[in-house]
Amino acid sequence: SCPSELFYDEAGCYIRLLDIDTRLDDSSLIECKRNSENWTQIDLDCDSPEQIQEAFKELLAVKKVSREHAYKLGLWNEREANRSGLLDAEELEIPCWRYALISLPHPILKQGLSILDTAGLNVLRVEPELTLSLFSSAEAIIFVLATDSDDTSCDLEIWRNYINRVRRDDQVSVAVVMNKIDALWDSASDESAYSLSVASQITGITEKLGIDKQLIFPVSARQALMAKINPDADLLEKSRLANLESYLSDSVLSYRGQLSKQSIIK
Repeated sequence: SCPSELFYDEAGCYIRLLDIDTRLDDSSLIECKRNSENWTQIDLDCDSPEQIQEAFKELLAVKKVSREHAYKLGLWNEREANRSGLLDAEELEIPCWRYALISLPHPILKQGLSILDTAGLNVLRVEPELTLSLFSSAEAIIFVLATDSDDTSCDLEIWRNYINRVRRDDQVSVAVVMNKIDALWDSASDESAYSLSVASQITGITEKLGIDKQLIFPVSARQALMAKINPDADLLEKSRLANLESYLSDSVLSYRGQLSKQSIIK
């Protein structure tokens, strides 16, 4: 539940974590970024995948606090507590961190790309700045859905209440990633049946979200990762990652270049 911002900083490779209790100060995220006192830094060794993996586990850190404290932080409300069976709980488990700044020396990040992972509906509810400021200033929004998920109520709420508000702005490019398509593969099915199943899912998303089919990208992130770790051209093709990569490079980045050119001309 920790929104994370990935970018490149010449100062080094690190994770900076903002204490969840800064919500009590009514400080905005932008204000917190200017103040180094509330951040905990973990330096990353880019030559050690094991050290990086261990460091990233800290993003999942939680702690137990009283219900009153969770309420003050905006992390408890009666309706959600009743739904999850925690209405009478005296102690609650909450995230340790409010926000993460992650500097990595990836070539695309070095070109100026910054990626924000918002971490889901609960974070958007308690951090309105993410939608009021960061969403509206984004050049592209990639909305990720899980094909194997039966409960889409949270996804629809995010789409209708947050993404649709900025989608009307021509300055923001919006696409939908339909992840985990490998879950649609049935051992008894053939390739044509699998393709029909994927196409059916795309049609369903088109109807629910009101977005063009051309902007929906079915992907298997798991297959793509395995194909890149153990070079496997056939598996990479099956993951369908290439279509999404082409969209990001040809549409989003070129669009960013056009905006920069217009800004210079003005």
